[in-house]
Amino acid sequence: MLKLPARKMLNYKNIIKHFWSFGIVIGVLSAFVLTLIITVWEWIENPSGIFHDQTGTNWSFVYDTAISWFIPTFIQVSIISAVVHIIFSIFNRFWKRD
Repeated sequence: MLKLPARKMLNYKNIIKHFWSFGIVIGVLSAFVLTLIITVWEWIENPSGIFHDQTGTNWSFVYDTAISWFIPTFIQVSIISAVVHIIFSIFNRFWKRD
């Protein structure tokens, strides 16, 4: 049996060091949490009976709502967190020099 070396799946130090991976990870996590909250909230609130009725849940509408929240949130949070990471990295480099 072939044994592979035990390695961590994610190296958190590399994610923190690189602004692009930091932005993607923060963007995915934030978008997932916000999308989950909004989609469940909308499903419970059920305006005009569009999410569910006597026949069951309208999954295509739930999917459309989730996608319409996930994609813009992911893009915006990823870009903002990457830019903020770059700014903090620059300030941190100058701050350590003094």
